[in-house]
Amino acid sequence: MQDLSILKARDLSPTAKEVFEAILGRNLRDDEEVGIWASRPHEAPTGQARKEAWRDLNLHLDHLASKPKDVSDDEMEKLVDDVWDEVRHGRQ
Repeated sequence: MQDLSILKARDLSPTAKEVFEAILGRNLRDDEEVGIWASRPHEAPTGQARKEAWRDLNLHLDHLASKPKDVSDDEMEKLVDDVWDEVRHGRQ
C-alpha cells in the first residue's frame, strides 16, 4: 500500500481537480502536479525523547545545509536538478 501519490493536474478528473482547487484555494494549471501523502497518527514524543528528536533534526538539517567546498554552485545546482528529476520521473 502506498502512502504517497503524485498526480499531474491535466490527468485529474474534473471532480478531483475541483476538490484539489478547493483545498488549495486557487486554480490548478495543467502543467502542475499535486501530491497526496497519507500518514498514520502517532503520539508526539515528550520529555527527553522530544529533546533528542529536536537535536537530531537540527543536526540533520545542518548536515543538509553544509556544502562540500570543492563543488561550485553551478555543479551543486546541476546535481540537485539531476537528483530531483530522477526522484520525480525515475531513471531514464
